[in-house]
Amino acid sequence: MCRELIHIYGPLSIQSFGLIIAIGLLLFTWLVYHHPLRKKLLSKDQFSSVLLIGILSGIIGGRLLFIAQEYSSMSSVFDIFRIWQGGFSILGTIAGITLALAYYLKKTKIPALPFFDLIAIYAPLFQSISRIGCFTAGCCYGMPTSLPWGITYSDQLCSAPTNIALHPTQLYSSITLFFIFIFMRFVATKKLKKPGQLITLYLALASIERFTIAFWRADRDFCQKGFLKIFSVHQWLALILLVFAITTFVFVTFFRKPRQT
Repeated sequence: MCRELIHIYGPLSIQSFGLIIAIGLLLFTWLVYHHPLRKKLLSKDQFSSVLLIGILSGIIGGRLLFIAQEYSSMSSVFDIFRIWQGGFSILGTIAGITLALAYYLKKTKIPALPFFDLIAIYAPLFQSISRIGCFTAGCCYGMPTSLPWGITYSDQLCSAPTNIALHPTQLYSSITLFFIFIFMRFVATKKLKKPGQLITLYLALASIERFTIAFWRADRDFCQKGFLKIFSVHQWLALILLVFAITTFVFVTFFRKPRQT
């Protein structure tokens, strides 16, 4: 794996992490834009605004939660802004996008739940591709392993420890999220028809994925008090999100009317 693809000048370079995420974002944008439901919900200009808000809020939310957990390991305040080197919390990204878009959609009177349902179909695909970027950058790395599929990093620019076999937790996540995407595509067309069902199902599945894969990750930051120490901070956040998603899914399933198709 090579983190830096092309060095431009000084601190400027093309990173594999950023390039792969850009590819995932372009594919995600194309799929959402051409979906029939998007055409019913919002115009091209509104979609452009939503996309910009989503990108900015996702970056800010994901980076803020990452910094909150890793601030002690940063060598200078400038490390906070070096997003091209990786370092995002997927739960922070989800929270940032959800809050920002919910406010914008309400303000512009765009039906929020149907739009979030649309996003939920393709979000796991974007995440799956992004995790490959994490893999090349060496962030979100796994614990040491003797299993034959263990990955050894040699690039000193990578975030992962070098010259030791590690669980490829980024690929575990990428594969799991891809299957979540396939499942979301299936239920979106065949099963779930009520506004809010798809987004809450996605949040539940994303929480389960984050909670489970964390058992093999080496960058876990554990709570320090009482029984909270049994799980990492991100695992507890994933559990909270899971409870919220399941509760909301039950509510919309039994108390919401089916969406118009």
